[in-house]
Parts: sequence; C-alpha cells; structure tokens
Amino acid sequence: MSVVIRPATEADLPSLADLWQALDEFHRSLGLAFPESPDSKAKWVASFQRTLGRFSFVWLAEGPEGPAAFLLARLKQSPAFLGGVQVGEISDLYVDDALRGEGVGAQLVAAAMQEFEELGVHSVEVQVLGGNDAGLDFWAKQGFALDLTLVRKMIKG
Repeated sequence: MSVVIRPATEADLPSLADLWQALDEFHRSLGLAFPESPDSKAKWVASFQRTLGRFSFVWLAEGPEGPAAFLLARLKQSPAFLGGVQVGEISDLYVDDALRGEGVGAQLVAAAMQEFEELGVHSVEVQVLGGNDAGLDFWAKQGFALDLTLVRKMIKG
C-alpha cells in the first residue's frame, strides 16, 4: 500500500487523536501504569497543539483511506548541569496493523530525524514501555541504543 508522509495540520488533529487512542489501548494492553483519564484524546492533542511547528512536530502517513500512522516529536532542553543542550524526543509513534512491515514507521522516523538534524539537536530519545520487545527491536533498527532504564514502584492503585 502506498502512503504519503507529510506534516500534520490542525485539520488532521481529530484523526490523529483517534490513532493515538489505538496506541494508548496498545500500551494499556502491555500494562501501562498510569490511570485512564476522561477526555484523554483531547488532553493528548492539547499537550502539543499550542506548540505545533515550533517545539512539537507531527508527521502522518496517509493512505487511500486517510491517516493510518503518525509520529509526534518534541524539543526539550537538558538541565544546565547536563550542558543545557536541546534534545529531541519522539514521544509517540503508531502504525496501523495494515501498514506494519511496509517501512512506514521508518519513514516517519526519518522525517523526524531530518527535522532534528536541521534544528541541530544534541541527541534524540525515545521511551519504550516495558514488555514492548517489538518496539525495542524497531528502535534498534533505526540506530537507537539503550541509554537509560526507568523503574517504577506504584504507591496508589
């Protein structure tokens, strides 16, 4: 299936929110430790909408039936004691099952990496939920290496 990779626009946000919900459901199936939130799709969009095109970037893969994959990337700054450098973060990547294995995820990552290179970031980071071995394999194939392990102890619920 052929897809077009392009930057998302405001008009794409409702479709992107639906795709994000599928990603959230996948993460919850792996045991995501955070509670579900009412209106989570709207809150997700609000987390980057105001900074879209400046400090946050979304690319989508659009097929004949519309958007079927996306990548959300953000810019942040490391603390002064770690050099105060700009760091890229790929915070969300989702590819619909129908497009998996077609190289769509890699194309979305390439778009983000090109943007980060143009912006001169120091490095790019991605968090992968524990148990998502396919995700770890994917990121290794994209040239990412294990750098940090996060552990969590639940206090409530």
